[in-house]
Amino acid sequence: MQTISVSELQHNLTLYLEKVKDGDEIIVKEENEVIARILPFDNEEQLLVSQNLMRLPKKKLTEDFWESDAPEIQLEKIVKAIRSERDED
Repeated sequence: MQTISVSELQHNLTLYLEKVKDGDEIIVKEENEVIARILPFDNEEQLLVSQNLMRLPKKKLTEDFWESDAPEIQLEKIVKAIRSERDED
């Protein structure tokens, strides 16, 4: 882990991004106050979150969650929802 100033990051951004790619963590300070932490993605889940394609759960599922009956939804509603989502772009 390395701590640098905002101006140092601005002047040597490529260097520090290479360090992050290599697995290093960079702490950025502005006037002796930590304002950011730059770290490498360690899995695909984080990448999906950063692209707003996925959200992480706010809380852990309870033990009985998987024992609950799944709701019954008509197939045509499922297909319509999937098509609507797919055709958004």
